[in-house]
Amino acid sequence: MTSTNLYVGCMTGTSVDGLDLALIEVNTDGTVDILAADSTPLPEPLRKDLLTLGQAIQPSLATINDIDLMGACDRDLGYVTAKAINTFLSNLNRNPKSIRGIGSHGQTIRHRPPGNQQSPFTLQIGDPNIIAELTQITTVADFRRRDMAAGGHGAPLVPRFHQALFGINTPDACILNIGGISNVSLFGANVTGFDTGPGNGLMDQWCQQHLSIPFDKQGDWAAQGEVDEILLKTLLSDPYFSAPPPKSTGREYFNLQWLETRAQQHNLSLAAAQDVQATLTQLTASSIVNALATWGNDPSALIVCGGGRHNTDLMRRLKRTAEKLKAPPDFIEPSEHWGVDGDAIEAAAFAWLAHRRLNNLPGNAVGVTGAEGERVLGAIY
Repeated sequence: MTSTNLYVGCMTGTSVDGLDLALIEVNTDGTVDILAADSTPLPEPLRKDLLTLGQAIQPSLATINDIDLMGACDRDLGYVTAKAINTFLSNLNRNPKSIRGIGSHGQTIRHRPPGNQQSPFTLQIGDPNIIAELTQITTVADFRRRDMAAGGHGAPLVPRFHQALFGINTPDACILNIGGISNVSLFGANVTGFDTGPGNGLMDQWCQQHLSIPFDKQGDWAAQGEVDEILLKTLLSDPYFSAPPPKSTGREYFNLQWLETRAQQHNLSLAAAQDVQATLTQLTASSIVNALATWGNDPSALIVCGGGRHNTDLMRRLKRTAEKLKAPPDFIEPSEHWGVDGDAIEAAAFAWLAHRRLNNLPGNAVGVTGAEGERVLGAIY
């Protein structure tokens, strides 16, 4: 007999650094337990193709090959995801029939939120038909577009889950997720949250360009550089940072072309690559703290999840920059300090959203996305 409270969630993030999986149990009181989690790297050819698809280019440069590439990646990511889920459940000795549903976020290849262009849209791929077929488990996907249809940004979608996961023990905390993009969830009378700006994405791209490695492990390279204060001030003057929520963004906006354009507009050099890496790391820390200082509702704790919490230099800069919030010494801690695996949270969020969809419960938070109202999110396969 199929369980009514076990769900698998899966997603690939903005950095395209792997496929994260989580098994959750939704309790009768609405709380959530993360029972298991895993992460598996994507095949390198698929990863490179997904990164290529995620690069925003001018429409005049697009070709029919982009559609072929998208179709192939959609199929291939579906197969990779299904195989990973089957292996994940087998390793846990879980019968697939015990799983009520899968929540698959897929890979975002384009996110154009309201305010950026005349026809806002968002697009995630990773064919859920294939996932449902190969796992024989009901799959929920395409979570973001219903919120956008209702006038919202379709992102971030994790704040309501963060409240279910942390809210009982930390009712006035802020959850900070540092992935390719950074976003915050704020609790209180109403759940709020928004994308603060770059997370690891710019740092990773700069590192790949200059060191030919995908990321700056523990921030060692950045730690040896000096912050270019003029460049930092120039980058922080971008209108996105001062725009009020609701707001969301992605690698379509914050990418190396953005960095180079801002520098050229102000006649600034990017020749000292290590100093630029230090500056980009400080940009992530400063933009997060500035956002909390402006819209943060004075949280009692900052709980950090996502890959950025592994970056020692970034966490050091974040704690030092947060001194302007007059926060206590233990204000910033990784989610493990609170007993939760920080690598599992986003995948678990989409497992939870699958639970919401299959029970016809709303998944968005109006105070986060700016949608006209609560909506049941996701399509069932």
